[in-house]
Amino acid sequence: MTTAPKPTLKRAVLFASACTLAFGALQIGAAPAYAVTGPTSKYECRDVQTPGSLFPGDEVACTLTVSTTGNDSFTDVVAEMTIPSSTVYQSGGTRQGTQKVVFTLGEITKAKSGSATLTVMVEGQTPANTAISSAAVVKGFAPNGAFDTTAASNTLSTTTTGAGQGGAKLTAKEDRASVNTFGRAETPISDLVDAPAGVTPKIVQVTSAEPKKGYVGFSIIDNGQKIAWTALCTATAQEKTESFTVRITAPGQASVDAKVTVLLGNNVANQGFVPPANCAPKP
Repeated sequence: MTTAPKPTLKRAVLFASACTLAFGALQIGAAPAYAVTGPTSKYECRDVQTPGSLFPGDEVACTLTVSTTGNDSFTDVVAEMTIPSSTVYQSGGTRQGTQKVVFTLGEITKAKSGSATLTVMVEGQTPANTAISSAAVVKGFAPNGAFDTTAASNTLSTTTTGAGQGGAKLTAKEDRASVNTFGRAETPISDLVDAPAGVTPKIVQVTSAEPKKGYVGFSIIDNGQKIAWTALCTATAQEKTESFTVRITAPGQASVDAKVTVLLGNNVANQGFVPPANCAPKP
């Protein structure tokens, strides 16, 4: 004799199956229609001064390019770029904290890409074989929501230890200048210092070594690449000179002091900057 299944048990099984199907349907409905995809980023760092040989004191430019080949438009795009270790921030973007620089790129479309360039200087005492690289985070909005993508730059490696190529340093020189018949002369920085390859020196200060004399005035011009001399008085029959100390610096280098002696020839006029007068002898 066979006993039929109890109706209550059958109803319980059917109810459990219905619940399982309903829960599965809820899970499927909760999944997004498609993932949020951002634009494409390309990040590259390069040695500006000595490509192929990265020295302490060199400038490095890291350029991030953000673009898309699709038909989507990306809005309110910003890029956050890290300042590489063993470098000093120079320019680009808005600095936030000690290690981050932010750029506003705006809208990115198939016809409109965006770029951002961060420039840094390799620290002067950076050891050889130090890796220099940066990372970037690109954020913004796609048609279906916010996106947040990352990009890593290539890696550069320092060539030498110390300051400048092969550890070379700035070397000060001693120069002699003459104020010409128009009462003005210029001294280029190359007459005052020898610099290693890849290092750009700059005149930052000029001081009279004989302050009581006051025969000559000066100004630093061409972004620190020259000194313009001006006669402040008219030389008498006896030639007059005045010596100056010139402070010169360069990225990753210790500053040096060069010496320049300026000569006023006979009857040198002063270009009318002050009333003409003879240069009075002074100790």
